[in-house]
Amino acid sequence: MSQWPSTKATRVLSALHRIGWQIKRQSGSHRTLSRQGWPDFIFAFHDREEIGPRMLARIAKHTRSRQKTSRWSGVVTPNHQLQRTRSGGLRPPAPAGQPQR
Repeated sequence: MSQWPSTKATRVLSALHRIGWQIKRQSGSHRTLSRQGWPDFIFAFHDREEIGPRMLARIAKHTRSRQKTSRWSGVVTPNHQLQRTRSGGLRPPAPAGQPQR
């Protein structure tokens, strides 16, 4: 079972925008997203469509940071804070007393 709850496609798309993905072209509800250093990703959902946990896991696998982050969902749900790395990826904040990388 996936760790993410179902969410609307517009929320997922805005989360992808926040981590650096941009719309390269669009044809109907099919959007081709691009990000430097990554292969293009086709986001083919209507705005009000509900995306389930399994599909969210697949989207995360194709679009998340290459470094291991345990909670990509922090981008989708605002209650978990992630910090942007220099390479554009995401990571959890460092525990108190440890320096930032």
